[in-house]
Amino acid sequence: MYWRPLAEVDLAECLETQPACIGDRIVGRRAALRVWKSFLDTPCFLANVIESERPLGGRRIVACGMGVFVTRAFADRELGNPTPGLNARIIGVASREPVVLGRADIAAGNAGTGVDFVNMYGTWRDGVMNADQLAEVHALLGTSFVEHFGGYRFNRVLKEAIGRSRIALARATGTYRLVAEFPAAESALAVVTRESVLAAPYSVAARLYRFQAPVLRLRPAEQRLLAAALAGKTDAELSADLGLSVEAIKKRWMSVFARVDQFKPGILSEGEPDGSGRGPQKRHRIVAYVRTHPEELRPFAWESAKR
Repeated sequence: MYWRPLAEVDLAECLETQPACIGDRIVGRRAALRVWKSFLDTPCFLANVIESERPLGGRRIVACGMGVFVTRAFADRELGNPTPGLNARIIGVASREPVVLGRADIAAGNAGTGVDFVNMYGTWRDGVMNADQLAEVHALLGTSFVEHFGGYRFNRVLKEAIGRSRIALARATGTYRLVAEFPAAESALAVVTRESVLAAPYSVAARLYRFQAPVLRLRPAEQRLLAAALAGKTDAELSADLGLSVEAIKKRWMSVFARVDQFKPGILSEGEPDGSGRGPQKRHRIVAYVRTHPEELRPFAWESAKR
């Protein structure tokens, strides 16, 4: 099995993995699906899928993780008055109230006291996997979350675990703290905080709280290029993915080189006695750097950080 970022065509299948998480209790299924689709085009939404190399139960996608950054006020309300239906409240008010964060809000949180996140889906398809396969999925859900979502200054991660097996998994992680259990709904509200992670310093989730500020000051367009380049794509493939000409891709690389040369020139000159390097070598070094420094690819409010 392996994980990859969610694509738009995956959304409907991912929502089917656990219908109880769709959050349609308040607004109904059709409106809820519209809200989920609207999340796809916003920076508040992060998601990945876990696929099996061979179909299981007729499907290759066997698990998924999806969530949104939310306002601190919303997270405070949920933790202060926990009740079942966390996803439904996000879906129900997302179109009327600023519950989810925009790019500027996320950037300010990364430069300030952190951002709150709701893990709306961290689930798997029931009844199609044996015990070993399910254990692999559980491990991949944790590692893919950290690898895909690393680089943000996380404050709290909330989740409503639905079903006994999901509640048991949340309890077993050692980092989620159960805030409240709802026996009638067979669900529980759980939260990860910096304090709970510090109590389990060798956990997978601990990596989420090792935040360091970026240094390259990349523009959003440059971040998008490097995020796509992490997959090892050629300029032609990057051109198709980003909807730009190959010439525009080359110019964007030159802009990235200039940024790196200004703010962290050692990346480009590593191993080069004269401080030079060919274009492909420079790209390789920069991609290798941002792979281990994902904060460089996240929104960050530099003006707020200065203050």
